[in-house]
Amino acid sequence: MKIISTATKGNFKIMDESTEVSELVYASWFSGKASATIGEISFELKPKNIWASKIDIYKNSNIIGDITFNLKGHMVIQLSENNKEFSYIMKNNALWTLKFEVFDENEVLQFNLNSEGKWSKLKYDYQVEMDAFNNNIPLEELLIYCGYASNLYLALISAV
Repeated sequence: MKIISTATKGNFKIMDESTEVSELVYASWFSGKASATIGEISFELKPKNIWASKIDIYKNSNIIGDITFNLKGHMVIQLSENNKEFSYIMKNNALWTLKFEVFDENEVLQFNLNSEGKWSKLKYDYQVEMDAFNNNIPLEELLIYCGYASNLYLALISAV
């Protein structure tokens, strides 16, 4: 699986081999509001405030979780599915490139997002390297949230 950047405003596609699974599209350059679909399921991500410190996640128009930035510089994705709570933490563990490690709430590595960065073009593509993925949330869905979170991470660290 790959996350392929399609526009400098943050749009990206989730690809499985050469098949497009989904595309996340931002409403506008400065909005932060984005949407995607997988089959008949629609997803929306909307900043809760103007500082984009908390992003609400909607699935078929129902709020199911959020994305926040913690004090350690990690992106935290919290989701509720079938009356169960799930948390994922994205950590950038590379110095000169982007290599996000995605852990579940038990600190078990689920997968890596290894950047194939084009910093000069303001685009980042990621190769998904699987580890001990637990399937609590479908991978394609989680990759939408992780792709959005990586864009948010880049925006937040570049503002510092």
